[in-house]
Amino acid sequence: MSDASTVISFEKISNETAKGEPIFSKGLYHWIMFVIDFYSRVRSTLKMDIESFVILQVVVSHNLYELNKTGSKTYSEVEYEITNIRENKKHRKLTFASIAEVLQLPRETVRRKVLQLCKTNILQFNTSEGIKLGINYKSIYKEFVTQTTTDISILIKKWKNSGALQKLLEMDKN
Repeated sequence: MSDASTVISFEKISNETAKGEPIFSKGLYHWIMFVIDFYSRVRSTLKMDIESFVILQVVVSHNLYELNKTGSKTYSEVEYEITNIRENKKHRKLTFASIAEVLQLPRETVRRKVLQLCKTNILQFNTSEGIKLGINYKSIYKEFVTQTTTDISILIKKWKNSGALQKLLEMDKN
């Protein structure tokens, strides 16, 4: 038998919600709309399927990991480094197998999609240096990343205004 003092009644929850407690569904709705818009922009703006996009994100994250080894960077510094692709022999080589492992995708799927991204110069690949960002990633960064950053800002402002952001910040796994 449970202790009545630890059970929260529906009436109490309703009263807290009426007193300004953020409603979870609004925050979730804003998140889902962000994800749908993001997915739609990947398909329409980048003309890319979601698996190719996620593979690209693994390559980007690898570059950011290497870039952050020298310290955190501002938005402008990241843009400069990403859009002025330079040869850097110090970086660890990124392979089809490592991307496949991270994403739990078949290696052949990764290889096929990487080679397709190489045809449009979004990625580059050679056996000695591995998979790298290509020269055309510059336009993705300047347009797509900028719009996504703006969209994230709008999402967070909506969460802040509804009180959902504060609730998220206070959440604990336990």
